[in-house]
Amino acid sequence: MKSTSIDITGKLPKGLVEIYSDIAAHTSALGIDYLVVGAMARDLVLVHGYGSTIERGTRDIDFGINVASWEDFDALGKRILEAGYEPDSKQWHRFSCRDEEGLPWEIDILPFGAIADKDATISWPPKQESLMTVLGFAEAAENALAVTINHDPKIVIPVASPVGVSILKLVSWTERVEFKGKDASDFQYLIRSYTNIPEINDAIYQDGQMEAQAWDEGKASAMKLGQDANAVVLPKTREYLRRELFDQTDKVDQFARDMERGSNSDLAECSEWLAIFTETFLANS
Repeated sequence: MKSTSIDITGKLPKGLVEIYSDIAAHTSALGIDYLVVGAMARDLVLVHGYGSTIERGTRDIDFGINVASWEDFDALGKRILEAGYEPDSKQWHRFSCRDEEGLPWEIDILPFGAIADKDATISWPPKQESLMTVLGFAEAAENALAVTINHDPKIVIPVASPVGVSILKLVSWTERVEFKGKDASDFQYLIRSYTNIPEINDAIYQDGQMEAQAWDEGKASAMKLGQDANAVVLPKTREYLRRELFDQTDKVDQFARDMERGSNSDLAECSEWLAIFTETFLANS
């Protein structure tokens, strides 16, 4: 999408705005670039920004932070704790809080950038036994949307676009066994909701995706999302997804089944959407 900003002022609860304001202030003080990723990025843009129907709400807020070292990560974590957030006893990167209405929120801080090794992998402290790939974060950050969530004071936060979230969800599915269903379900939701963005809806008619897909909007949306992801994905990320997902028939079949679960789509439709996305995502590579 060509638009780079949206305004959703007044659409978020005050407590959630305060959490975003806190993280924005702490990262700014340390000179750390960040963005909102995950299901909350999906909702900020597609639900609050463009009126999509929410299918699975979330009380988790995922932030990607571009840092060079674990010392930078620790510095941010220290500031978050000093602000009154609670540490998680098991997850080193997770914090929790309750907003002014007493509602609970979980905040995950996910590092990427120079902190990762040559394979774009990080090793979580303290024992460096748990590994996570950070492929897709650079693309999401480079193409993030500026989302205004408050006018006085003005608060603008960087949020991963639907294209960025789609890439991250695909990568995440290859790693997070316990969350595979959610990642694939979110990916299905992105395809189903992408054309709720007016300029995307216009584009699928003007650029030929609707005609190419026999005037089936779901298929045209899958084609457009695949093309848009193709335009921004880095070669290393694309080859990783080709190797770890798209070239493995059993995994493709499983991904389609995971897309179907908890969605309004049947397996045949999910399989078609995934095949169309894959063809355009991998085109000319």
